[in-house]
Amino acid sequence: MKINTLILILYSFVFFLYSQKLLAKYEITDPPECYNNKGETVKFQNMKSKTGKITIGIAKKDALGKPIVYRFNYDKSSKFLQKFIDYHECAHHQAGDLEKINLPLNNKDYLLREDVADCIAAIRMKSNHLNAKNLILKTLKELKKAMKYIGFDELVIKRREDNILKCFNKNVSFKNYMEDIVEQKKIEKTKQ
Repeated sequence: MKINTLILILYSFVFFLYSQKLLAKYEITDPPECYNNKGETVKFQNMKSKTGKITIGIAKKDALGKPIVYRFNYDKSSKFLQKFIDYHECAHHQAGDLEKINLPLNNKDYLLREDVADCIAAIRMKSNHLNAKNLILKTLKELKKAMKYIGFDELVIKRREDNILKCFNKNVSFKNYMEDIVEQKKIEKTKQ
């Protein structure tokens, strides 16, 4: 009888801790400075979804055609993941991705855009933060957990993690990397 009671108390305690983690609220960080490929300031807007359980960022143009990043449920993740998502979404504006046609989610070119945005975000995180290696590892841990929750395949998650780490470890400054991306985009545009 005592063992059953002990197991019940232990189970209840573990469930309580887990539920508190799911309900955890984090302070929402200020967004980074961001300009699109045309030099326009990118606006960030915090949004709240009553049913959303994870943090999501979306790079778009607003009703007036101005660049914006919608920040959904940022209170659900740490400042590290918030920053990475902001940098990633900003990268879509910086690389001019919103000037192009929308692509299907599994399209090769769409996945390449996502890889480039992750790469820009990783390099920017490395350039802007002390102890960046620790920050990127914490970010990846949270990002993988969110991707699993959404239902991404393990291979997709591993591929994304490898790309982010490869980019993070590049010996290049954020400024030089962005200059290379802009130059590549110009070359691509002349080929079309």
